[in-house]
Amino acid sequence: MKRILVVVFLISSFLTGVAQDASTNCAQKLRLARSTYDQGRLHELKGLVESCLKNGFTKQEKVEALKLLTMSYLYLEEPERADSSMLLLLKTDPFFEYNEDVDPQEFIGLYNTFRTKPIFNVGLKLGVNTTFNNVTANYYVSANGPGKLEYTPQIGFQLGLAFERAIFQNSKMGFLKRLTLAPEILYVPRTYGLNNVQPLLGDNGISISTFEGSVNQNWLDLDVLVQYKLVKDRKGKKSTFNPYVTLGPSVSYLLGSTLQAVHTFKSGNVTSGPDLDVTSTVNTLVYSVVVGAGVKIKVGGIYLTGDVRYQHGFSNITDPAKRTNLESALDYGYVPDDYTINNVSIMIGGSYPVFRPKKKTHRK
Repeated sequence: MKRILVVVFLISSFLTGVAQDASTNCAQKLRLARSTYDQGRLHELKGLVESCLKNGFTKQEKVEALKLLTMSYLYLEEPERADSSMLLLLKTDPFFEYNEDVDPQEFIGLYNTFRTKPIFNVGLKLGVNTTFNNVTANYYVSANGPGKLEYTPQIGFQLGLAFERAIFQNSKMGFLKRLTLAPEILYVPRTYGLNNVQPLLGDNGISISTFEGSVNQNWLDLDVLVQYKLVKDRKGKKSTFNPYVTLGPSVSYLLGSTLQAVHTFKSGNVTSGPDLDVTSTVNTLVYSVVVGAGVKIKVGGIYLTGDVRYQHGFSNITDPAKRTNLESALDYGYVPDDYTINNVSIMIGGSYPVFRPKKKTHRK
């Protein structure tokens, strides 16, 4: 067993030493390539870096070597090789940016003939929301119990997937170039508290009970949003800080709704029980509009995102034809009002850009 361990250790040490030697050798070749380029011996560059481009350079070293190689092909008037080298550079580092103050105009011009921006972003979002009810009509259990039902906003948690794609990336109009289509699908639990100090009145017109509860609704929201970037892109620069405003319609699909309630009579009797399914009293589809503001910050190869948004509902949440749930009406003295829902939410997440660099085609 000891012999095996010794052999494994020796092999590991040998391979580590070989890798370190290769890395050191490639670093030396890159320094030599810089010197060779500066001296104008451009024909020698490919031979110097070719083997290390396949295996040996770090990512940063590979990008620098490809940049030198691309510029050498430009000066040697070999456009096809310059294109191939630039494409490999952009695939190695999609976030590569040129330096307008230092880099040759020929290199900058070639860079601008390639698609260098991401074709789309995919992301994950999560956050919290609070629900506000806007009552449009009151309803009661009986004519002698109009009640004074009050709603209390509560906190819900939401999460979902987001997609982003520049709509007019190649437009010559600055306004259009800042627009991004940003649809998302979110799982959104919305919850609010209920309180009624007089759900039922006696013959003398005095309240005989109190009602407390909460409604928990689970929705699937499809938001078709458009973002407008507030910061203009600089030439050759991929922004690391991108604030934006957003606006768009939303459609919400009901997954389920439950009522948790306690009905307390002044006689001392209390009615309570497990959560009551009241899904049938709620409209399956409701519509709203979303407006908000946010920011994307580049960290490494992804963007961290954060936004604040307000969602204004237009549709009646209650289905008038199925308003009354017998158990909630008889046991708790509760039937839902007509109301719309407004939401405020704060969301954070991450967005991963997908690049597919290629040579731009010029339409005639």
